[in-house]
Amino acid sequence: MLRFFLFLIRVQWIDRLATSSFLIGITVQTALLTLALYRVANDAEHALVLATRASMLTCTAIVLLSAMSNVQNEFRYGTIARVLLGKVPFEGLVGVRSAASAIVASPAIVVPFIGAAVRFPELVTGRTMVLVMMVYIFLGTLCFQSTLLLCQFRNPSAMVPWVRMALLFLGLSVIPFDGSRIVSYFFPTGWILGFAQENDTGLLVANFSAFMGVITVWTVGAWLALRRRSYRLIEINLTDGVEAS
Repeated sequence: MLRFFLFLIRVQWIDRLATSSFLIGITVQTALLTLALYRVANDAEHALVLATRASMLTCTAIVLLSAMSNVQNEFRYGTIARVLLGKVPFEGLVGVRSAASAIVASPAIVVPFIGAAVRFPELVTGRTMVLVMMVYIFLGTLCFQSTLLLCQFRNPSAMVPWVRMALLFLGLSVIPFDGSRIVSYFFPTGWILGFAQENDTGLLVANFSAFMGVITVWTVGAWLALRRRSYRLIEINLTDGVEAS
């Protein structure tokens, strides 16, 4: 399984390099966001929050595009039958691919935190490492959830902007509104930002526990709600063609 996981990381990295315009755009965005937080941050806590926002803002697009292609590409290249007949269960394969997507996004995840640490060296702590790990967990599980959701639609690419918009406005409160902070706590991102803003050990543990709880609810809920329909749609596509769905 480890060799298979490393193979998927390599394949996804090759895919990113092949889509050079997307890679260039993500690189420029990451660089600009990191430069902005370096110049704008007032203190270490502010820099940590900005780095967290920057990494999630950029990487959400990466993992949603990966989620869109997780199932779609199997039909496009005619390999879905081999996937379903393979040793790795469908949910296991989606999970490994989702984890690989989060790993491939590492440059966009880590660079903003490096920029914040260069500006404020006191941020090189275990707390920051845990925060980075939380971002990885969020992105991996988001890819898994989004794979199940997006494969429900005939045109997954048309739904990606809407899913991303919901995460940005509701989960990250890009444009604050009355009660936006409370709404964000229904998403893992709200607890990640809460962790970045806290210093008290007890509150940090509470934020991390709540984050893991929300992540678990979203992931298990998506699997239980969408797995049967996902299997049915895959069966329809296999027997009647993709157009039938």
